[in-house]
Amino acid sequence: MRYTREQIIKLVEQLLKRAGVTKPPVPVERIARLLDVEIRYVSFQGDISGMVAREGKHPVIGVNTSHSTARQRFTIAHEIGHLELGHLPEGDGGDGVHIDRDFKVMLRDSNSSHATDPTEIEANAYAAALLMPRSMLIKEQELSSGFDIEDDRLIQGLAARYKVSTQAMNFRLNNIASLLMPGLAVRPPQRKRVVSRKK
Repeated sequence: MRYTREQIIKLVEQLLKRAGVTKPPVPVERIARLLDVEIRYVSFQGDISGMVAREGKHPVIGVNTSHSTARQRFTIAHEIGHLELGHLPEGDGGDGVHIDRDFKVMLRDSNSSHATDPTEIEANAYAAALLMPRSMLIKEQELSSGFDIEDDRLIQGLAARYKVSTQAMNFRLNNIASLLMPGLAVRPPQRKRVVSRKK
C-alpha cells in the first residue's frame, strides 16, 4: 500500500498523541520503546545509515554510531517509518532485514517522482513528520507572523530545538510553507522568499 503525505502526517500525529508528545524535541528512542522496537547502536562499515530487521517477530533498528546525533535521530525515525508503514513484511515469524544506505535527510516534494524507491520516499516523509511535526511547527512563535525561509538564524534555532539538522529543518519549512499548511501564503518580495499567514 502506498501512502499520501497527508496520510503519513495523520499516522504520525496519532502516534505522537498516543505517546503524549506535545513539544519538541520528539523523543524518538522513547517512541521506539512504546512500539516495542529495540534500538542498537552499531559501527556500520561503508555507507550504511541504519537498518531495520525482525528477529522472529521482534523489530530491531540498527543505527550507525559514526553519524551525528541529528542524523541518528533521523535514522531511527526513518526506520520506525518503514515499520509503521508496513515496508518490512512480518511473514511467518522469520527474519526480515531492510538496510538503508546513505539516504537524503529531507521531506521529499514534487521532485520525489525522480526517486526510484517509493518506500524510501515514504520513510523519509514519515521521519520528517515525526521529528518536525506540522502541529508543533504551526505553534512556533517565530513562524506565527510569517518567516523568511532564507533566515539562517531562524532555521538553526529551530533545528537545535527539534534536534535535527539545519538541512532537514530547511526542507521541512519549505514543504510546510508551500504544501502542508493551507493557512500560509508564500510571497516573494524583492530577493527573499517570505511566508506569511493569510488573514
